[in-house]
Amino acid sequence: MENDLNNPDAPVTSAILNTVLKAEFGKFEERLDKKLDRLLYEQANVILEAVDETMEKRLDEKFDPVITKLDGILKGVDALQQENTVGAKQLRSHEDQLQDHALRIKKLELSPSRLRKNSHLS
Repeated sequence: MENDLNNPDAPVTSAILNTVLKAEFGKFEERLDKKLDRLLYEQANVILEAVDETMEKRLDEKFDPVITKLDGILKGVDALQQENTVGAKQLRSHEDQLQDHALRIKKLELSPSRLRKNSHLS
């Protein structure tokens, strides 16, 4: 009888047994590797999610006071910008009024009736 792997009556030799066992253990090892890879992947995701939550909580604890203070500063800056805008508008208005007054004073000083009145006083 030949060593035929498909013949159930053939004697089992160590070579045949080794071949069959290597093939079966190879398949088993592949399935086991796939399962372990999947389990490691799932475990890594669980760990990463926990780390992410922890880091987010810590960052919130650290940065919330800073952000709150920055909000206050930004409100102050906004108020100063508005005040600056209003002040600049008022300054332009005052400058226009001063120029108008300067022109009016010059006209009054140079008007002929004014010159006649001044000549009587002298």
